[in-house]
Amino acid sequence: MTLAADDPSLETPRLLLRRMRMEDLDFYTRLHADPEVARYTGPGRPRTPEESRALVESTLRFYDELGLGQLAVVRKSDGELIGRCGLTYFEIEDLPAGSGRTPRASYLQGSIPGGIVERELGYTLARAAWGQGYATEAAGAVFRYTQQKLHLPRVISIIHPDNAASLNVARKLGLRLLDQVRMNDADCGRYLWPVG
Repeated sequence: MTLAADDPSLETPRLLLRRMRMEDLDFYTRLHADPEVARYTGPGRPRTPEESRALVESTLRFYDELGLGQLAVVRKSDGELIGRCGLTYFEIEDLPAGSGRTPRASYLQGSIPGGIVERELGYTLARAAWGQGYATEAAGAVFRYTQQKLHLPRVISIIHPDNAASLNVARKLGLRLLDQVRMNDADCGRYLWPVG
């Protein structure tokens, strides 16, 4: 998700969400290398430093090229960077009705030719920030932005069935399970954010 030049950040009572910067790379390299953090995100395993650099660089490009991206999540009380939250493109295999298969899905653009493109709201927080309501606060702020500023008709979130914390956030924010998609050798839930 991008923010216009005249709207450089989102704020909640405890958080500032701003565009990522290259100087954030060390933090994201550590974040993505943590096996517990990485278990349910992206490739489902820790990322290499090169993969983290590629993610940050692609996010910076997407701000301008696509109008989408992850935002840096900063705790206002101490200025600490604690994670990321925002929108990305998500591709889902377009299967005929009654195919009996779970559609494949991917965050990688162009990886599913002819796939359906969705806008997916996701987040990743450092372990030290877990269990304090930051994910609910950040995701709620991003979703409100998608409605008030971007006027998106539909926003989804993909959640691994074993990710109890994210399932709890989804429940708190009123998301509804639509179906399953196949990603990283697991069937994950595709959840719809409530619009209107």
